[in-house]
Amino acid sequence: MMKTAFGVTIATILIGGAALAGPGKLSKADKDGDGRVSVEEIDERHRDFLSKADADKDGFITEEEMRALHESKRAEMKEKLFPDADKNGYVDRYEFEEAARARFAQLDKNGDGRLSEEEARAGHMRGHGHRGRP
Repeated sequence: MMKTAFGVTIATILIGGAALAGPGKLSKADKDGDGRVSVEEIDERHRDFLSKADADKDGFITEEEMRALHESKRAEMKEKLFPDADKNGYVDRYEFEEAARARFAQLDKNGDGRLSEEEARAGHMRGHGHRGRP
């Protein structure tokens, strides 16, 4: 989950701003200007993200792959913010409570039915793209 949140953060940065600064330019990470980001062009800590975005597994991220990842993450985030399981345009109490139960279970790493401050903080950090930093 932490890697996914990290990937979302990078995707948002790349798609949201510098990524589409010019035709064929993904971002500052595209050092050779070929419109793709290769493993060699990205630093070690971002390589997990590269593997998630690289849909065709050719070792490069294209603008199309970034857009697809961004859209996927956007849909995922919308589902978390508006858990309309039956897709009727409303979130009823049951849908809201089910989403809350699922989130709680995800955060409760030791399965004791209680959230420690550490578990809650770790979940909050993951949601903001941090990698275990306070």
